[in-house]
Amino acid sequence: MKNPFKNDDHSGLIIGAIVAGALAAGAGIWFYLRGRRMAEAEAYRLEHAGDYLAGKKKKKKKSKTDVSELAGVVHPQQL
Repeated sequence: MKNPFKNDDHSGLIIGAIVAGALAAGAGIWFYLRGRRMAEAEAYRLEHAGDYLAGKKKKKKKSKTDVSELAGVVHPQQL
């Protein structure tokens, strides 16, 4: 028969459960904050995706000449 006055010591199990719960909560918070920060970075990247294009200058169009106009291009004063 079991002794009703003998108490079992479960303090190690309780402390282990508290530590495991704290680690799980910390990991969950870390993943949540990391995911939110990554979402903010992605939104910023999409918002400013075309900023590098603002400083570009348009290239000049090349003038197209026909064979009959080549003499005027080479010697413009003679025409």
